[in-house]
Amino acid sequence: MPIASTWNCSNVALDLSRLPRVMGVLNVTPDSFSDGGAHNAPKAAIATAAQMLTDGADLIDVGGESTRPGFTPVEPDEEYHRLEPVVRWLVKEGALVSIDTRHPTVAQRCIELGAQIINDVTGFSNPQMVQVAANSTCGCVVMHSGPVSGAATRSSAVMASSGRDDLSTLMNVASAGDRAWENEQDQPLLPQVDHVMGLLEGYLLERAKDLEVQGVDASRICLDPGVGFGKSPEDNIVILRATQRLSDLGYPLMCAVSRKRFVGTVSGVADAAARDDATIGVSLAAAARGARVLRVHNVAGMAQALDGFWAASEAWTAHVSLLLSPVANNDRQVIKVVDAMPLTRVRATQAAGDKLRLEIETGLDRIPFQHALDAAIRGVATQISSPIFERCGTSSPRA
Repeated sequence: MPIASTWNCSNVALDLSRLPRVMGVLNVTPDSFSDGGAHNAPKAAIATAAQMLTDGADLIDVGGESTRPGFTPVEPDEEYHRLEPVVRWLVKEGALVSIDTRHPTVAQRCIELGAQIINDVTGFSNPQMVQVAANSTCGCVVMHSGPVSGAATRSSAVMASSGRDDLSTLMNVASAGDRAWENEQDQPLLPQVDHVMGLLEGYLLERAKDLEVQGVDASRICLDPGVGFGKSPEDNIVILRATQRLSDLGYPLMCAVSRKRFVGTVSGVADAAARDDATIGVSLAAAARGARVLRVHNVAGMAQALDGFWAASEAWTAHVSLLLSPVANNDRQVIKVVDAMPLTRVRATQAAGDKLRLEIETGLDRIPFQHALDAAIRGVATQISSPIFERCGTSSPRA
């Protein structure tokens, strides 16, 4: 099955065919594992969100409850209190906003504010959360939490339940996983791929189909295998190496490994905040195998790495519409300098009053294109519209 080319999130059809999208992680909590307290005040959170958008974030995932190992559960009213001012600002700025929550009331209130995505670590296993999704047009991130190897079964996944908090219990031993597979006679280095992936695929498909039965279109659903949530480093390696199997399920696929303990294990970096380079490496490997949404804390680094990786590895171009105001009506000079930009050609021009409309083909992505354009037209034109990118041609990693 081909990689999903679009993710529909309320009023936004997120194009995944050109290249993977960068989701910025914004924790408005005092106890996040990698940046706890840094964005706890609304003013600091909004400043960080603004920088993420400037750095190339296509969407921002805002969370008001940490789910790190040993986390303290947060009441829904407190979680919403943390989220509300940041969500309002992001919506006003026209950003694509994801809400990282497992509480249906929080999801509903944020959707009413204008958020377009619900990212649920308990995989929409709560019927009330399913109804929030069914009664809206939001995008839905279905995640798996729980063990996937050894004695694990599909019922080992964390399901939302009243009266107890299974996720909190799970995350107290989040990096241990179920290591019963190590007792097999040949003492394998890694758990059995088919067992791990069979559990993951079965759970994710079951949850996705349940959403669809309740009226959520398949194009609104994104899958996340939940690396780090109740899984050992060995489990995580198996899952990431099998990313292509998950992308073949036909839904957009998220890679959400940023700064996790597993990334520290494979990179030898103990400090969570220092794991960005390793995060980029793991994320690019997942992108090459079909992951189309990369959830990261360091947006600037991931966006730069992705732009470089995709330009060098994939045959794609974009069509750009642009409106400029030439200095002293110097149309020919404007066309000449834009046409001389790297990986760029002016394909058509049209006068629009005293403005100049250019139709451009480019192999640069949005931010590097804008930087090259700024340098090229300095002194000869003024940009009066943001570049409008549309896919012109692309090949998938398996083409």
